[in-house]
Amino acid sequence: MTDEVRDAYDARAADYTAFVVGALDRVPGDKESLAVFAERVDCDGCVVADLGCGPGYVVDHLRGLGVQAVGYDISAALIAEARRAVPDADFHVGDLGALDVADASLGGIVARYSLIHTLPSMLGGIFDEWMRALEPGAPVLVSFFASSSPEAHGTPFDHAVVTAYELCPASVARQLGDAGFIDVDVLVRDPRDGERPLQHATIHAAKSVGPA
Repeated sequence: MTDEVRDAYDARAADYTAFVVGALDRVPGDKESLAVFAERVDCDGCVVADLGCGPGYVVDHLRGLGVQAVGYDISAALIAEARRAVPDADFHVGDLGALDVADASLGGIVARYSLIHTLPSMLGGIFDEWMRALEPGAPVLVSFFASSSPEAHGTPFDHAVVTAYELCPASVARQLGDAGFIDVDVLVRDPRDGERPLQHATIHAAKSVGPA
């Protein structure tokens, strides 16, 4: 699935970039969630990773909030778009489930709609990898299309780029907890006019300070 996702976004990078321009201005709650995340980053000079950064607009926004953000995306074409859009920021081709960073080196992780192409059975391994990479106490923000019930967790839908999956907020929250994350807070909103008829979920959490 990783190769399929990479190839699909490489092929549609320009179209996807045009689609997400101004995305944060269309949903005020998204900016509010990023502001909450930025306030919870509590380390001088630490780096926060935007995983599945696409064309770099969230990295740019976080930097405006005073956060030292770095972007990672599996699509080299999207990373090229990000480097053009935000030339003074740092972007890397990388897999959100296999981060090329040292243990306990990240001051936070943002993953907005970048887990939607991942089978739910693989989320636990990804969250374990995030636990490895994060500093103790570091915040996490995850957003995704929400299923209406645990039974619908993992239901595929026809995403514009490549197959995606509805994820149940309670199920994702439980998987984060199982990986050792604490202070898990789930927010769900209804779709706005013009959006696909699925709810949107955002989860704030933090890496535990002591042993998981």
